[in-house]
Amino acid sequence: MKSKISVVILLFPIILSIGIFTIPFVSDYANNLVTEEAASQTGRWFWGHIISGFAFSISIIVAYHIVQYLNSREQKQTGIISLSLITLGGTLLAIGLGADGIGPIATISGGSQASVFFEGSGMMVTGIFIVGITLFGFGLINQIIGLKHTGLLSKWLSAALVVCVILFIGASAIPSSLGLYFIAYLSILIYGSLSFLFWHSSID
Repeated sequence: MKSKISVVILLFPIILSIGIFTIPFVSDYANNLVTEEAASQTGRWFWGHIISGFAFSISIIVAYHIVQYLNSREQKQTGIISLSLITLGGTLLAIGLGADGIGPIATISGGSQASVFFEGSGMMVTGIFIVGITLFGFGLINQIIGLKHTGLLSKWLSAALVVCVILFIGASAIPSSLGLYFIAYLSILIYGSLSFLFWHSSID
C-alpha cells in the first residue's frame, strides 16, 4: 500500500510542474498585450494550461488515496472535509486553466487577437483561480492536520507544511509566471515530503 500511495502522491507535483514550465513566461498578467504575446506561442500556451489543468484533476485522486489512509486511522471527518474542499478547488482550477488555455487559441483561430479574450474574461478566470486555489489549499491543510493526528507527521513538520500551503495559496496573487513557478516548487516540496513519509512509514 505504501509504495502505491507514495507513487500516486508524486504524480500531481510532477505533472503540474511539467505543465507550468511549458507555459510561456508572462512578466505581467495584468498587461493584456504581454499576455497576448505569450499566447502567440499557441502550442506551448495550449498544452501548458491543459497539462496543468489535468494535474489538478490528478490531485483529486491523490486526495482520495490520502483520505483512504485517514479513514483507516479514525480521521474520517477530516478526510471528508479535506476531500470535499480539494475536489471543489481542484475542479475549479482545472476548469480555469482549461479555459485560459483554450480561450485565447480559439480567439486567435477565429481571426481576433488573444487580448480580446483576456479583456472579456479576465475577472472571471481570475476569480475562478482565487476561489479554486483557496479551497484547494484549505483542503490540503485539513489533510496535513489529519496526518499529524495519525502520527505520520510530527508537530513541527506539519506546521512547516501548513506554512508551505499558505505560501502556495499566496503565490497565486503574484501577477506573473513567477507565481506559477512558486506554486510548482511548493507543490514538489509539500507532496514530495508526504510521498517520502508514506514510503518510509510502517503502513501495510
